[in-house]
Amino acid sequence: MAIDPIGIYAQATGKFTTEANGKLGKEEFLKMLCAQMRYQDQLEPMKDSDFVAQTAQFSSLEQLLDLNKAMTSVQTLGMIGKNIQAYAADGSTIMGKVVSVNMAAALPALMLEDNTLVALKDIFSVTN
Repeated sequence: MAIDPIGIYAQATGKFTTEANGKLGKEEFLKMLCAQMRYQDQLEPMKDSDFVAQTAQFSSLEQLLDLNKAMTSVQTLGMIGKNIQAYAADGSTIMGKVVSVNMAAALPALMLEDNTLVALKDIFSVTN
C-alpha cells in the first residue's frame, strides 16, 4: 500500500525537504567558493589566511547543519503519541495522533493513526 504525503509542501511537490526557499546550504556555499577561486585575479590571488578562514566557515556550516538535523530528529521523535494539527494543500486542517515517524526522507514524516503522512513543516499545533 503506497502512502501519499499530505500537507502543503508535500502535496505540491510529492516530496519532503529540509531546505526552505532562499536559504543557502553547503552545496551553494561550495559552489560560491569554487566560483570565487576560479575567477580570482591571478595577479592578486587569495591569501592563504583567507582560504583557511573560508574553509573553516564551511566546516562550521557543515557542523551546524548536522546539529540542526539531529535536533529535528529528536524533536520529531518526541511527537510520537501526541495529537497534531497540520495544514493540507487545500487549506484544510489535518488532525490526528502521531503513531510513528519515518526518518528515511530528507525531512522526517509523521504517520498518523489513519495512515496520513504529514511533513514536519506543515504542523502548527501539538498537544498531549
